[in-house]
Formats: sequence, structure tokens, C-alpha cells
Amino acid sequence: MDDKKTIIGGGFFRPEEKTFIDKISGILLKAQTMYTPQLTDFLNLREQTILDNLINKYDGLYVHYFGGYENAERVRGIIAPDYFVPKDSDYEIAMYEIRYPEKFANLHHGQILGSLTGSGVERDRFGDIITDGENWQFFVFNSMSDYIEDQVKKIGPYKIHLIEKSFNELLLPKDESADETITIQSLRLDTIIADVYDLSRQNAKSLVDHGKVQINWVVNKNASSFITITDTLSVRGFGRIRVNDIMGRSRNNKYLLSVNIIKK
Repeated sequence: MDDKKTIIGGGFFRPEEKTFIDKISGILLKAQTMYTPQLTDFLNLREQTILDNLINKYDGLYVHYFGGYENAERVRGIIAPDYFVPKDSDYEIAMYEIRYPEKFANLHHGQILGSLTGSGVERDRFGDIITDGENWQFFVFNSMSDYIEDQVKKIGPYKIHLIEKSFNELLLPKDESADETITIQSLRLDTIIADVYDLSRQNAKSLVDHGKVQINWVVNKNASSFITITDTLSVRGFGRIRVNDIMGRSRNNKYLLSVNIIKK
């Protein structure tokens, strides 16, 4: 693996993750020296894995996660001395429901995310966007509440209204993903895309080359990049793949992967 940096728990640190690692290392050092809780931005699964590995170097520190509901994918972390027990309010998260003309509009995740980030707020300020199949809710820093309410008036061509809700008014999220076990020849990005979506290796490589593939929400144009545990691959027009586990090798020496797949 040419792009390896540091081996961690079945995976590796990528060079492009250095900025995040430096930022989290600074937060960890502050928590240790000041001995006070420190709150992170919203972290994706890969970032949570990195934080879990880094915090092992700091005695007496523990990280707690919360994203607005149980089993949230994007969460904020509180890095704190091991005696600290956080409350939900300590994570400083607001939850909004989107009111829209349901008879005329058919909202989808990418459309909502585009409108939220298009308002000028960075992605790490937003948590999950969830739906029960009809209604939509999302999570955001509560410090951004006034700004979001003022800036986000439309999603796509549709006028919308944002209503702040309490966590006990959470929708029951509709899960359209499926866990599968697959076998692949290598851990290359184009290989896993080709296998999951039944494409030729050349077609999978073309998707990567044309900027239609993201690893952990960052566009990656290197088809030979290697994937690892907790990586999330987004393939425009096809769906999303999350790598739950790399379980070793099969009898014919292929990699055994546990993945979670959303197909469009």
C-alpha cells in the first residue's frame, strides 16, 4: 500500500487526514493539560476511528459520542477526564424538521445537504439527515440555529420552513441499507466499487477518474487508493458503501469484507 502512513487497528492514516489528526491532537492535548471537557465538531465514522486510536495515548481521558439519537452515524465527541459524565445538552446540538409542500415535492438526502452547505456552513457543523420516508429532520450546532433559520428558505425549487424540535420528537429513521459479506481480489477503491455495483473494473475506474467517487465525503480521483475499516464510499448515481470490517482472507486468498450498502 503506497499511501500508508501509520498502521492503526486494521487500517492506516492517509496523508490527507493529517489536518484532522493535527486538529484532534490539539484538542486532546488541551483536554489533558486543562483537565476540562472539550467538544468536537460532528465526526464521521472514519474520524471517530482516528480519534479512538489517538486517545489511547492519553491516560485518564475518555471520549463520549452523541449525534442527537442512538446509533447516529455523524456524532459530536466530548473528550474529557474519565470521571466526567455528559448530558445530552452538553453536546450543543439542535434538531430541525423540514416543512415542505409534500404533495408537490420529493426531497432527497443530497438535495437537503446541498442546500444546507450552500448556506455557507461547513459540513462538520451538520450531523445526520434522517427521514421516515416522508418527513425529514437534521442535526446542527445549536450555535448555528439562528443563521440556519435565516439562510435556508428553499431546498431545490421548493420553499421550506424549518421547525426546531426536541429530541423526544425524533422521527423513526427509515433504513434502506443492507449488510452484506463480499469477497474481493484487492482493497483498491475501483475493485470494491466494481464488485458491489456489478461493474467492469474499467467502468469503476472511470467513475473515480471523473470525480464521481468520495471516500469519507472527500472526492478521490485515485482508483488505486486502498479502503479500510469504517471508510464510507459514495458513488454518484449508484449509492453508498460503508466498510464495517475486513475479516481476513477466503480459501482462494480473496479479502472477506463486511459492508453496508445503500443502492439508489
